[in-house]
Amino acid sequence: MQTQQTTPVLPAPGILREKLAAIIANVCRCEPGPLLEDQEFAAVITQFDSLAILEILLEIETEFHIQTDDMLPTDHAVGAQEITSIFPTNLSALIAYMHVVVERVAAGPAEGSAAARMALAAARRKD
Repeated sequence: MQTQQTTPVLPAPGILREKLAAIIANVCRCEPGPLLEDQEFAAVITQFDSLAILEILLEIETEFHIQTDDMLPTDHAVGAQEITSIFPTNLSALIAYMHVVVERVAAGPAEGSAAARMALAAARRKD
């Protein structure tokens, strides 16, 4: 029996931003203020590595019901060390990427993977 994935619904922008900053601050043991100021994760989080990213993604899944698998790159050639180089660099970029993932999930697997890669690349160029 195949289960259908429901499309996650993200809260209003201000609430999403505050909740996400609180999640990251709690998981990574840092202050939320610099995150809210869009300082880069690597500058705010002492141990910003693939494990920290995985912990963030697992908390995003718990809080916002976005599957961790959907948040990971669709390019299977990307390894654990490379995930830190392609993960959004700050809170605004992560929020933008979360919206892309939600749209991709709503669009279905066929349309989403290419769109998500392009959107992530676009979000990275903005930083």
